[in-house]
Amino acid sequence: MSADPFGSGPLSVEDRCAALLTEMAGLRDFTMPPADAELPAVHDVLREDLRPRLDRAEGIMREMAGHKREARRTARHLKAVADGAYDSALAKLSDRAVSRQYESIKDREVLARVAVSQQYKVLRAAERSLDLVEEAEEAAKGMFFGLRDIRAELLGDFSYLPWERSLER
Repeated sequence: MSADPFGSGPLSVEDRCAALLTEMAGLRDFTMPPADAELPAVHDVLREDLRPRLDRAEGIMREMAGHKREARRTARHLKAVADGAYDSALAKLSDRAVSRQYESIKDREVLARVAVSQQYKVLRAAERSLDLVEEAEEAAKGMFFGLRDIRAELLGDFSYLPWERSLER
């Protein structure tokens, strides 16, 4: 089995998530308009700068969720493979033609674990990848909500105007 259990090409799922997280951080790097800015200028910032940022941030969140599903499926598959290999190895040790008189079930379990240690090593790598993807998704969520809160704050500046209801929500 290759070093990248996801088999997803040159970039691992962790690398893809790290790139998305870096992009999300760039989107989150937003400068609020000055407090004395005219309301049409603030509206332009909302429409021309913040809206595209939020649209891309939503796309990043969808991609992150897809990577998490992919990592979770891979980890589940590798767990099933490792567990199946362990069961097979244990059954093979139990069905030997010549049974060792002083060999206990614990001895056979140890031999079976040693026989499938590579499968469990790959499984642990996949589980680490899943953990990293979940952490990246949580960090991206925080940045996304922060960007959305900036938008809500700017829209709040329009709350006293009668035409505020016509603005994007």
